[in-house]
Amino acid sequence: MVTILLAVYNGEKYLKAQIESILSQSFKDFKIIIRDDGSTDKSVDIINYYCNEYPDKISCMCGDPTGSAKLNFAELLDTCEADYIMFCDQDDVWLPTKIEKTLAAMQLAEDDGKTPVLVHTDLKVVDNQLCEISPSFFEFQKLYQSDITLPKLLVQNYVTGCTVMINRALRQKCGKIPRNCIMHDWWLALVAILFGKLICINEPTMLYRQHSDNQVGAKAAYGIALVKRKLATLDKVRENYNATYLQAESLLKHFGHTLSQAQRQTLEVYCKIKNMNKVQKIQAVRKYGFKKGTRLRIIGQYFLM
Repeated sequence: MVTILLAVYNGEKYLKAQIESILSQSFKDFKIIIRDDGSTDKSVDIINYYCNEYPDKISCMCGDPTGSAKLNFAELLDTCEADYIMFCDQDDVWLPTKIEKTLAAMQLAEDDGKTPVLVHTDLKVVDNQLCEISPSFFEFQKLYQSDITLPKLLVQNYVTGCTVMINRALRQKCGKIPRNCIMHDWWLALVAILFGKLICINEPTMLYRQHSDNQVGAKAAYGIALVKRKLATLDKVRENYNATYLQAESLLKHFGHTLSQAQRQTLEVYCKIKNMNKVQKIQAVRKYGFKKGTRLRIIGQYFLM
């Protein structure tokens, strides 16, 4: 059984298409748990309709609004103890074999369920009418998936939550999602790389819809467009780096006593970067491999970390 956690907030425009794409999956042994985060549109009406139409497949979780997608997903995850858990955004469309292919990769990797495993996939980037923008989110964002290490994952997230499946072992290992993690998917990926396996399927399993209301979306990550965007938002960029240090500190707090010496040292050094001078920061990035995925991004690190 696969449990799909669907976080909703004012999603009436695309929610029906997303739910229908899940109901049309080739793999049928799943259930959907939906949590609305205080929508003011007709999202709740749509949710209630599907819960009534598919009572054995779809249920709704109640609770006070959290104010963010991260916390909405955290609330969903806190109450879920399924063997396999997937995360679902309200505005995308899943391709018909998404669950089937992800589960096959999971079961191949998890060693009878004892190993914490996260499986994630590529996405096809589309506009609000589902017309293709890019056949590969990985290529569009220059998120090259080979040789992902803990130092690389500390400074940049390579995992997109709406493609993710985790197993029970990872769910139990990660515990409660901390509020000062950047996003639930990034936290889960870090726990997976520390204690288990991070598996990537280099194939799109869904249509990643881009529109004006995206909380987290796809922006071209190369060339002059990237440089202009970063220069226009320098304070935000530095704020994002500070958030990665806080996230690393949370990992040390939660798991420090169970880490290997090398893992602990890597985390401790990364947490100290914020207090280093420019030369020390560059030396730490080079020595420990705290490098983003492209040459242009690495140059940006040297100036902005």
